[in-house]
Amino acid sequence: MKFQSTILILAILSLAILSCAPEEENEADTRKLVNQPIDPSSQPNELNKELIIYGDLVPGNMPSASNPDQIKITVSISSALITNDNFLFLPFAFDSNDQLKGIYIEVEGAQEHWDAPVELVDPSDNSFAVAIGIPNFIQKGDFVVSYSIYDQNNNISEKKSINVSIVDSENRCGSGQSFPRVTGEDGITVKTYDMGDYPGTVNISYYMYNQKDRMDIRYGGEWVASTSPVLLQDGQAPPFKTCNEASPNDGFVSYGGSFSIPYDPQISRQISIYVSGCLEGGTVWYFDVNCPTGNNPNPPGAMVCDNGQIQDSFDPGSENYHIYPKEGEELNTIICDPSVDPNCSVNEVFDTMLKQSNFISPTADTSPVEDCKLTWVEILTPFNPVISKINYFENSVTNYTLANQKDKFGIERSHLLHPGKVTRTVELIDGKVVVSTQGEGTGWAASINTFFSKTVWTNVDKDLQEYWNQ
Repeated sequence: MKFQSTILILAILSLAILSCAPEEENEADTRKLVNQPIDPSSQPNELNKELIIYGDLVPGNMPSASNPDQIKITVSISSALITNDNFLFLPFAFDSNDQLKGIYIEVEGAQEHWDAPVELVDPSDNSFAVAIGIPNFIQKGDFVVSYSIYDQNNNISEKKSINVSIVDSENRCGSGQSFPRVTGEDGITVKTYDMGDYPGTVNISYYMYNQKDRMDIRYGGEWVASTSPVLLQDGQAPPFKTCNEASPNDGFVSYGGSFSIPYDPQISRQISIYVSGCLEGGTVWYFDVNCPTGNNPNPPGAMVCDNGQIQDSFDPGSENYHIYPKEGEELNTIICDPSVDPNCSVNEVFDTMLKQSNFISPTADTSPVEDCKLTWVEILTPFNPVISKINYFENSVTNYTLANQKDKFGIERSHLLHPGKVTRTVELIDGKVVVSTQGEGTGWAASINTFFSKTVWTNVDKDLQEYWNQ
């Protein structure tokens, strides 16, 4: 099936100007109307009127289906999550015996509907994306949008519906808090973040599981990053694909990655992230967003994984301080050679390392590595708790030791070498892809930890190496 998205031209949201001054003064009242907040869950009429749609608002409900065998919506999305002051892109694919002419749209429960024209760039296109503006005075809540399409002979399709959730924009930068992870499935998710007062670099990491998904990022009124090799242009909507047709050429991927966005509050304080899940495949994905770094004179002390117990830095003056490998030494293992193996690359090996927890630590756990996942590792006993933090920017995973964690038997356990951390990094050294390991901490068994480090981590590397060579 051919999917080429075309956007319905967006209506411009204008601020009404009052002009009720007496004629003799001959001056316009330039005060702006203040829009009253609208609850989308309980005010369908008001919400329906305030949506920004290029078309006409018509009294009554949208027309019923007429000759639906002549025109059909074949693929659609069932859900969307979006912050206000943004655009909801409503994509669909269709089959029609005649030229597509327009689309009817209404908020469920409203007493009016929209009649919007459709103008395909290419008459042979069989997909389309309607852009629906959500004004900034629409409050948090849920509603349902119904729609149907019609052709030039007034044949009308059966209607489709999409469940829409309006969520708050996130504003945590400067508070010392981190943004919560965003997860999703089929459908469209649009999240907006206020990045605060200080310029710097905003780091965004993502992971798309087996089914492919697409991410696009908008900042300062422009598309600035994408999993697609080609950025969207102004007026373009993110495309949509079924899971069996999605490909990296269209920006749909099934691996992890990251973006670094230069941020300047003088340009805009808001960054919007669009995730388009592939359709009809049960896709799952997540992404993480960090506050700007690099130019903040007083950066807040954000906790790793929102866990106040985790220690990320250690005092070199401590009597138990240790770090390995020592300066001038190496602790790494070659996983593959790109000159011999065409599939060998840093990204591919890193993605493989995340498939099983025993590739990042000495554990019997073979489930996938997840950000901030608690894992029990074997250091003399199999009851040593760690939390794993994934860094997609550096292709690394850091395991932080924990104390006083209850195991599956309800017994409280502490890591034998707490406090400490170990970072596992996939990198290219001398033309070969290797996994490097570095440990640091102030746990009581410093000399034992350092002495056995090479044996322990080489064995972990061998598990990854054998898996790669299967």
